[in-house]
Amino acid sequence: MSVEFTAEAEQIRAALGSQLRQIEHVGPTAVPGLATTPVVDIALLVESLDALIVLAALGYEQVGEGWFSKPGYELHAYEQEDEEFLDRVRFRDYLRTHDEDRDAYGALTSQVLKDAFAARLVAMLRRG
Repeated sequence: MSVEFTAEAEQIRAALGSQLRQIEHVGPTAVPGLATTPVVDIALLVESLDALIVLAALGYEQVGEGWFSKPGYELHAYEQEDEEFLDRVRFRDYLRTHDEDRDAYGALTSQVLKDAFAARLVAMLRRG
């Protein structure tokens, strides 16, 4: 668990109080040995998505339903026992315990990012 996640999780716990059911560090920074971006991904399980209004006081902006962002952090929130929340946690746990698959996933995501960058560069050059 990163220092950044731990500190942010404490603030989120305090802000959400009893509305927070579970908070998990997910994404690349949660998997030792995986190449990462400077963004900490956080998954929340809450009683109600309506409770997330308090995240604005922590500097988060809503960018989609249950999706919030601020510099250095991406937060995905789910109600009750949402399967997508559980899938994020299971995938993180799988990568933590399967080094070969972790490395393959890291290589794949790295290539996808390079390809996306190259595509943007080509589009910019074509526009002139």
